[in-house]
Amino acid sequence: MKAGEIMTPNPLTVVEGESLWEAADRMLAHHYGGLPVVDKGGCYLGVLEMDDLLPRPENVPGAPDVVALQLFDRWVDDHSIHDFEKIYREKKVEEVMRTDVPKLHPEDPLRVVLDKLIENLYKRMPVINDAGCLVGIVTRGDLLRLLMGRK
Repeated sequence: MKAGEIMTPNPLTVVEGESLWEAADRMLAHHYGGLPVVDKGGCYLGVLEMDDLLPRPENVPGAPDVVALQLFDRWVDDHSIHDFEKIYREKKVEEVMRTDVPKLHPEDPLRVVLDKLIENLYKRMPVINDAGCLVGIVTRGDLLRLLMGRK
């Protein structure tokens, strides 16, 4: 079995130049935790994860025992959380996307898929053809369906 047989073909994507607001709206509407980012020609650029859109706990500089929330290098408190709508509407997906996610090729055998997806603890991995274009995505759900004989 190969990645091309396991993958979900033609996955929902976000396109370079779209805002984080558009991406987040699409993720929420479809109940996805992340989406591949492509250029206007459909070539793969990266992955945007919901985790990338949420504040992270960080140590406050100069006070290592104090932890606060930070989003896109800005501190977040209860009073400023609503100010981030403007940032989401202005910041583009390519500014935040992950480019270090390993890629699969449609001809990669199941062993390679398992090694990359499970050993690296990724939730989704893009399947890229020889031209560099996104042709599918393999998720943990795809693997679970396969193991349960539901693919």
